[in-house]
Amino acid sequence: MLFKGFRPDDGAQHKTVVEFSAYFVPKQFKDIIDYFDKMRQKRNIFTYEIDISISLTEANNAINTARHFVELIKDIIKKESPQAEFNF
Repeated sequence: MLFKGFRPDDGAQHKTVVEFSAYFVPKQFKDIIDYFDKMRQKRNIFTYEIDISISLTEANNAINTARHFVELIKDIIKKESPQAEFNF
């Protein structure tokens, strides 16, 4: 978000980041954005209501998808600004 000149809203950072991604990330990655939004919603329920559980498999899938998404974002940033480089 900072790369595009934006900051997440205080108090709704996770939702803001998902909405921002849906707007700025190419449409062919809509499935990933939708997946993250579902995981965000589950996280809220898990954190604040403790009504659901998350399996180890689901957690590992989320981590692997997040890694893939970070690589996608790094590629987008490199294309838009070749001088910008992230070292994760």
